[in-house]
Amino acid sequence: MFRHLSALTAVLLPLAACGGSPATAEPAVTKDRAAQLLAHYQSINNRANSTLDEKLLATVETGAQLDMDRAEYRLRAAAKAKYTPFAYTAPAYYIPRESGFPKWFAVTATSGKTRHALLFTQERPGGRWLLTADPFPTATITGVALDKDGYATAVDPDDAKQAPGKVAAMHAAALSHGTSGMAPGPYTTQAHAELVKAESALKHRGVTLTSDFQPDQQRAFALRTTDGGALVWYVVRQSETYDVTKAGVIGSGGDLTGLISGKIRHHLATTALTQYLAAVPAQGGARVVGSYRKAIQATAS
Repeated sequence: MFRHLSALTAVLLPLAACGGSPATAEPAVTKDRAAQLLAHYQSINNRANSTLDEKLLATVETGAQLDMDRAEYRLRAAAKAKYTPFAYTAPAYYIPRESGFPKWFAVTATSGKTRHALLFTQERPGGRWLLTADPFPTATITGVALDKDGYATAVDPDDAKQAPGKVAAMHAAALSHGTSGMAPGPYTTQAHAELVKAESALKHRGVTLTSDFQPDQQRAFALRTTDGGALVWYVVRQSETYDVTKAGVIGSGGDLTGLISGKIRHHLATTALTQYLAAVPAQGGARVVGSYRKAIQATAS
């Protein structure tokens, strides 16, 4: 957890499987073990953050989370920013029963004033437990369904009703084209409207912005909720290109700090990842309830 919360263009709003029978399968981990894993992550992550140690970071993170935090390290190094250690408080553990892999569990917690919805995964027997996602919820997470022993239920990505594995594609389409399927709000309809507005404003300044959103290859993870729906973690990949007619119109600061340097004379191409947390009701569109966005690559000419 080492974040510099900033938008890539500054004109956009924050964009930001279980095998076997859940009734009989064992929990992915015990609650005590989950608490130990969270404490271990906090300790190692603080050490890695203090020295911007990407190799140490890779011992506790994976996937989009690792890509995003590595980019954050480059930003912090370029900005020569000081580091303040963090600590998680008030953790709540949501551990599904699973018999296959990957095994996983979620934790909601806070650090300072920031809410977290951390998701840890273990890909194979005896493998490391790694932080795979940590979107920031906009409000306290409630409504996760628990059994009589306090364990959660995982929803398969291909579940016939909620289809968590398809939410990223629906969200990407809504951001790219304004299509329906997601509930309206700041991360969907408003974000698309702001992007269209940004493209028009930049056009008047001699900049052609092309933006495309696609579901990231990282799989979705979901928990059953008490209303019969699902709480889903997923990732959307955003590709942007800026073609400019006058050097200096587009800057290389903000979220691009540490990724490129110097003036952008003719062309800028960027890739950003956004982790999302969405509540998918039994009926109706998915509502985004959390996000974490970071530019991870950029090239300029």
